[in-house]
Amino acid sequence: MNFTKREHHLSDNTKKSLTVLYEKYAQKLLGYTCKNYSIDKDDALAVVYKTLYKIVEVTNDSMFENEQKRSAFIFKTHIHFLRNFFRDARSFEKNNQEVALTENIANSEQDTDSPLNMPLIILQQELEKLEDWQRILLLMRGQDMPYSKIAAFVNKPEDQLKVYYARLKKQLAENVNAALQQLKTTQNVNRS
Repeated sequence: MNFTKREHHLSDNTKKSLTVLYEKYAQKLLGYTCKNYSIDKDDALAVVYKTLYKIVEVTNDSMFENEQKRSAFIFKTHIHFLRNFFRDARSFEKNNQEVALTENIANSEQDTDSPLNMPLIILQQELEKLEDWQRILLLMRGQDMPYSKIAAFVNKPEDQLKVYYARLKKQLAENVNAALQQLKTTQNVNRS
């Protein structure tokens, strides 16, 4: 198991425990998750890692009577993290409307007031309010470009881009959702 920058602060014993857990349980948990739940492999692996880190954090070798009880505890913890994953995903979907991006939908003069086009129109209006570097950051990061490469295009410090990106994404989603809610309220008032 390779340790990233994040794990360098761990003690040697913790790293050893994590490596043992990874070698013994990671493939089993990943296989179980991919087989029984419809989430992609990256998300499943993230849940597996959360499980293993939590196990190392809260347990020790003498805590369990036998290996079977330890395995059961690890599996139960993994199921807990899976439930959290699905709960968080449902919460995100409930609070954020997905905007389908199709060709020329915003440019078509017909049906610009239809409910299907409004999220895209509002999104486009919100994007136009942003500064150029903010739009570039959103676009490039949306394409999974590393912050180190993006920094050259936006002329901002690389170590701050992650924060800028998170704030921009959150603010953009809030603005679009607020505008959609306001539009919905206005339409309901007009119908009354």
